[in-house]
Amino acid sequence: MVVQQHFRTSMKKVNGDLLTPISIFQRLQGERKFLLESSSKYDGNGRYSFIGVNPRKTYIGTDDHLLDHTHHSKKAYTYEGELIQLLKQAMPRISSHTEYPFTGGGIGYIHALQKPLPELQFHVYDTLVIFDHLTDEIAVFHTNIEAEQVEPNIDQLIEQLFTTPTPEQSAYTLQHVEKDENERYRAQFTGDALSLYRKMRIEHAAPYMYYVEFDDCTVIGTSQSNYMQVRDGNISVTNDAPSIERYSTENSVQQLANVTTGTLSPTLHAIDVVKGLLPAQGLIGYIGFNGQVDFTTPEQTIIIQGNVAQLHSKADEEVPFHSLLKG
Repeated sequence: MVVQQHFRTSMKKVNGDLLTPISIFQRLQGERKFLLESSSKYDGNGRYSFIGVNPRKTYIGTDDHLLDHTHHSKKAYTYEGELIQLLKQAMPRISSHTEYPFTGGGIGYIHALQKPLPELQFHVYDTLVIFDHLTDEIAVFHTNIEAEQVEPNIDQLIEQLFTTPTPEQSAYTLQHVEKDENERYRAQFTGDALSLYRKMRIEHAAPYMYYVEFDDCTVIGTSQSNYMQVRDGNISVTNDAPSIERYSTENSVQQLANVTTGTLSPTLHAIDVVKGLLPAQGLIGYIGFNGQVDFTTPEQTIIIQGNVAQLHSKADEEVPFHSLLKG
């Protein structure tokens, strides 16, 4: 199939029934890789898995300073102000109408990890591999967010997915589990973070599963529910979230069994909803170039820094560590 090109975007689909999201992730070459997926055990969730590598830029926020680092040019800029508002201003906005909820944008977290890690961190990916679990199709989607950038060779990227040998799975070890001064579980970690994630996604499968490589840590985890989503102008939040009336058009808010829904006010951006409804435990997920967002809270998250793995658990239990001790 030929590459479909539109203003600032290009896409190609191929049959991907010989691949899986994990094998695609392993075969992509580069740095700062990510994988967002969902367990197929949960009906109605997770039709698509999203995989990316080599982000165009990274936003890092601490206190009231947002660092905007472009990897290709090595240029960096710092902005001062409220972090989420700065993120709203800095994030590229490019309208695209496709069947996919996410075709490029920021992958990261807001206030979901403890210091000394940054309060906010997002990699911005202009090229994504999207795996459709319903059709077994793979779509490679590219968005041109900078006028001077050279577009990737999509055919070459797809060839890489089918011809690169899949690496053998490496082992890992988790030892000496203990609580730190903040009552969080820590363990000594050696080996491959992906191997730990692969075991976690089987033993603690959930509708939301994530693996993200930052420069200062690797974040992996699973979560049972969505906290906040804005898609096609519609807001959907868990009933644990605050009211969405101030962000919705008049008389559009409806409370269902597990979620509250509404229509996003045309005067607002989805990031305004993120800022207003940010929970104390923080959020992990994506912000699309097209203004769509999808976030979960970090229910079972492991943060790997060097040879230390730290568990962030909603219930503050050590069960995930105990079940994952043997790699």
